[in-house]
Amino acid sequence: MKEKRFYNFIVVIYEDDENFDKQYFNLLQEPEVIYIRHDSDLNEETGEYKKPHYHFVIKLKNACTISALSKRILVQENMIEPVKKSFNGALKYLIHWGCEDKFQYDSGLVQSNSDKLLNKFLKLISEDIPEGEKVMNIQDYIINFDGFIRWDVLGKYVQKVNMWDAFRRNFGYFKCLVNDHNGKVAGEVYQHENLYYK
Repeated sequence: MKEKRFYNFIVVIYEDDENFDKQYFNLLQEPEVIYIRHDSDLNEETGEYKKPHYHFVIKLKNACTISALSKRILVQENMIEPVKKSFNGALKYLIHWGCEDKFQYDSGLVQSNSDKLLNKFLKLISEDIPEGEKVMNIQDYIINFDGFIRWDVLGKYVQKVNMWDAFRRNFGYFKCLVNDHNGKVAGEVYQHENLYYK
């Protein structure tokens, strides 16, 4: 029987594998790859942490078999699974989105060699986040930022986590937070009514 070919795959590789460096390199040579390092997964039976590993989602231009992909990236076939149902579900699983019983990874940890794929992932996550939660996320970033916040750095962060919509709609609030934060860093008190530090 002819082996089935697929366009999308999920691949897991472990850091302690002797071929890890080659596997990691080979995976990044694929046209569209998005991935994350998992280091906080718990074994449900033992309650112990699983070994650190990477989850990769691969989107191919030309379909191939599991065995062909296995040879190309030097990963055993049992560590490769075709995406048969939902590609969006595979993307969300990178951070355990919707799996409340699993450790929730930050979307900022997800990396990709494809801006298009990364933006697709961030849009999926962002669409599921209520406005209030987005505001709290940006607020926490500002409050916990170490040092003076530059607007270009904050803007880059907001775009990276795909929360520009909430940032734009609540800009006045974030402007006050940034001014307060930067005033504290400078050791000065910000006077909102007069719009200056003293």
